[in-house]
Amino acid sequence: MRYAAFLVVLWLTACGTAKKLGPVPDRSDEEVLAALRKRNIDFKYFNGKIGTSLESPDENISGSMQVKMVRDSAVWVAIKKFGIEAARMYADRSGYTVLYRFESVYETGSMSQINNIIGITTDFSELQHLLFGNVILPEGKPVVTRDSLWYVVSAFSEGLALRYFVNGYDLQLHKLDVVDPAGRKASLEYGDYRKVDGYGKVAFERTAVFPYSEQGDATLKMNFSEFEINVPRQIKFSIPDNYEKIN
Repeated sequence: MRYAAFLVVLWLTACGTAKKLGPVPDRSDEEVLAALRKRNIDFKYFNGKIGTSLESPDENISGSMQVKMVRDSAVWVAIKKFGIEAARMYADRSGYTVLYRFESVYETGSMSQINNIIGITTDFSELQHLLFGNVILPEGKPVVTRDSLWYVVSAFSEGLALRYFVNGYDLQLHKLDVVDPAGRKASLEYGDYRKVDGYGKVAFERTAVFPYSEQGDATLKMNFSEFEINVPRQIKFSIPDNYEKIN
């Protein structure tokens, strides 16, 4: 339960299906790239409530979580199972702490340990963007190709190989594949785009497939019921005196 709960804390993304509406419109490379750049939202604060399910080679679990973030500063996550808080995490640039409520224990770690657990290399800022739903933007000269319903953008960024699948009809991002220098791959899918006042459309459904163990990958599905941007919320986190450190 502890390992699965921690994975739910760390990974966030969603499944979208394109409806065939006739021939895919012809798009210029710049039009496709501009849609990617426009998609990301510059946020300071974020608060969200999310229904989650995790399927892994070890177990299948479902529940919900609440996320609070301050850009470049803090991530706070509470995970509930059967309506009861099972775990709580706080992370900043120095590392993370996770409280496991059922067992009255906690663990701490660094960003490098987070990378080992989620299976790809990332930093604190990128982790926040993933949780929020932003994506790493392509650098240099991306290559844009056409594949059935999708415009596919291939690019590199700081050693990561990126492939973006952009819906040819509405220019919404459907999928992002990320491969790190060690060859580990994560696939992120996005769907159920809804308008958030003042910020455009946001994917309320997300699915992440990422390395889990030698036995196979894990799949995390997330369905947002609340998505609040730039409304400051108080973040409180402390370790109870009776909790035992387990690492």
